[in-house]
Amino acid sequence: MKNDQSMGVIVFFQFPRSVKYLLIKHRKGHWSFPKGHADKGETKLETALRELKEETGVTKIQLLKKPVLLKEAYKFTGSKGVKILKKVNYFIAEAKTKKVKIDFREVVNYKWCTYNAGLDKITFGGSKSILKKADKIVRAYIK
Repeated sequence: MKNDQSMGVIVFFQFPRSVKYLLIKHRKGHWSFPKGHADKGETKLETALRELKEETGVTKIQLLKKPVLLKEAYKFTGSKGVKILKKVNYFIAEAKTKKVKIDFREVVNYKWCTYNAGLDKITFGGSKSILKKADKIVRAYIK
């Protein structure tokens, strides 16, 4: 089994009546959070921030104080039949603007979603579980 690791950011924005999370529709068709692989020499945080910027154009954020807050792991079979164990480390950040400019090479759409709408929109169960954990952290953070 091949190991694969990505870093990402769960981004939230405080709209006047609700907190919403930034979800993106990846080119492969699933809805999730911005994430990607490290370039040589990058830290986990540098990777997560670069991927966020590349995929969404979002740079004006405030990270929550802890480093990597949430971890997701899942198995899948790659394009050549290779079994892959994917691990994703997520930071959580508050966006200071709701403006998003997606990179159409990697992302085909985006949406700011409330917690419940996010659970409906996210494709995979592991990412839904990450949203549940993130929402608890965010609710405690904004009190």
